[in-house]
Amino acid sequence: MAVQVLWFKRDLRVTDHLPLFEAAKGVKQFGRVLPLYIHENLIIQSPYSARQHQAFVWECLDSLNADLQGMGGVLGEVHGDAVDQLDRLHAVYGISRILAHQESSTRAEYTRDKAVRAWCKAAGVALVELPQDNVLRKPAKAKLSFQDYLNAAVDTPLKNPLGKPLHHLFVEQVPTLNRATLPLSVGTDKPQRVKGGRLAAVALAKRFFTINRLKQYPYGISSPNKAVDACSRLSAYLAHGVVSDRHVLVRLNELVSEASQTLPEAEFERLQSAAQFFVERLIWRQGYFQQFEDHLELEDTEFFDALKGVREAEFNPAHFDAWVAGKTGVPYVDAIQRCLDQTGWINMRARATLASFATMQLWLPWPMVARHLAHQFTDFCPAIHFGQVRIASGSSHFGQLLIYDPLKQARDHDPKGVFVRKWVPELAGLSAEIIHTPWLVPGALPADYPAPVVQPEEALKTAKARIYALRLQTESLSQLGLHIG
Repeated sequence: MAVQVLWFKRDLRVTDHLPLFEAAKGVKQFGRVLPLYIHENLIIQSPYSARQHQAFVWECLDSLNADLQGMGGVLGEVHGDAVDQLDRLHAVYGISRILAHQESSTRAEYTRDKAVRAWCKAAGVALVELPQDNVLRKPAKAKLSFQDYLNAAVDTPLKNPLGKPLHHLFVEQVPTLNRATLPLSVGTDKPQRVKGGRLAAVALAKRFFTINRLKQYPYGISSPNKAVDACSRLSAYLAHGVVSDRHVLVRLNELVSEASQTLPEAEFERLQSAAQFFVERLIWRQGYFQQFEDHLELEDTEFFDALKGVREAEFNPAHFDAWVAGKTGVPYVDAIQRCLDQTGWINMRARATLASFATMQLWLPWPMVARHLAHQFTDFCPAIHFGQVRIASGSSHFGQLLIYDPLKQARDHDPKGVFVRKWVPELAGLSAEIIHTPWLVPGALPADYPAPVVQPEEALKTAKARIYALRLQTESLSQLGLHIG
């Protein structure tokens, strides 16, 4: 009997998983379900992939396999080109159809998906690609309203649409591999990154979705000192689909509903405001996904003719190396880079500051900055990542130029130098008054810490003028705004 292949990609979960639910409903017509993950070389060797991502995904796969085993199934794993592996499995199992989520991802993965569609058509295999994250792929029906999207959650085939024990959903034999034989992505793992898997995500969600934590969220996310606890820290799990954004929103609604029964009115209004603040950021997340779905050129194309090749022509490799190593001589920037290098995570404002300093003050090409940061972020998500780096570099269609002054950011969000002292121990002995600009005080700069590779204030002023002038060659003055963060 033919089988249905349930192809997992960036959706490593069994809850709120529409392809799994549809596969369960279709067992009688299409055959039992073969859960499958393909370790693809195009991802392992992607210029945006690093060893930490691979390790995180492996942990997520172990967790996914445990969840599937609890339902009576086993996750199959194969290595190689997607089309080659599907063709091989078709010869063994006889694939009736493949079910998967649509992905708003890199050009290489779009190209892979096109090749799979072509193979399915030639092989007579049905391909069912279903939307996620409320993102539309053209042509498509009208976008769901936010409330309708919330209400459309699919709470797994544990509802048992067949009325039979769950083990009847799955094939008994699945392909297995020894991951030790797989090629490794570049770099090394990060010692302090979050661990992959559903249980780790559930633990973080349980810690975050409390009245006290949620109320702190709007006030703590900008500070690198407070954000570690104030943020949900679910971004890596959202990026790899361990949880869906809808699942997170449902949990948020549950918390607010529970609080409405117990909190005084004034305190409840404060909680509602914090919840809305959180929801707005998830809506922004959906917006980034839709934009990337509609404009794949966001990955690597320069929109403004006047900016094409300008940074590349003036590329300074010493500046790039200093930025990567966290040795630019600008303490707040270096602290962010070193924290990221160890943990794989920094808060959003620190990310923008790091990217803005690289592309503005150091005048580094934004694609090169984007590639390095993709390696650094455990929660690397193409649909969000490229848009944010482009905005920070002034190379997007975003209405305002968001240029982040690292000295202002340091004064505003690390006024006592706590974050800098933690990650740049060379400066631990300096007072709060001079720790962010030690080069300005004679004799204050330690021998083991460099002077700034550029003068931050002067470089910022120059970059702001240049990027503004270059964009004016493409856009009229009335189309541009300017904001210094």
